[in-house]
Amino acid sequence: MTREERMNLFRQYFATSRYNRLYIQQCLVRSAIDDSLDLKVEDLERRHTKDFSFTLDLLSKYNYKDELLFAAKEEYEALQEVIEAYDGRFRHQNSA
Repeated sequence: MTREERMNLFRQYFATSRYNRLYIQQCLVRSAIDDSLDLKVEDLERRHTKDFSFTLDLLSKYNYKDELLFAAKEEYEALQEVIEAYDGRFRHQNSA
């Protein structure tokens, strides 16, 4: 597998992680209506964090951590842009 193919896999991993975080957020919001989801939300949070740690450890073990960190930096910057866009919307709404 080439470096670019691995980078694409890492990008896909982060995209899946974002999707999973949205699902966890959806469950959290739903738990306001359905108290039985509280434990599910906690379990999803725990498993998500555990999976991330496991993935990082595994890739470090096989000497791919530098490539993952490069993809992580890309992901961080993309998330930062999303956060800044939300910040701009919130500031605009609050100033109106």
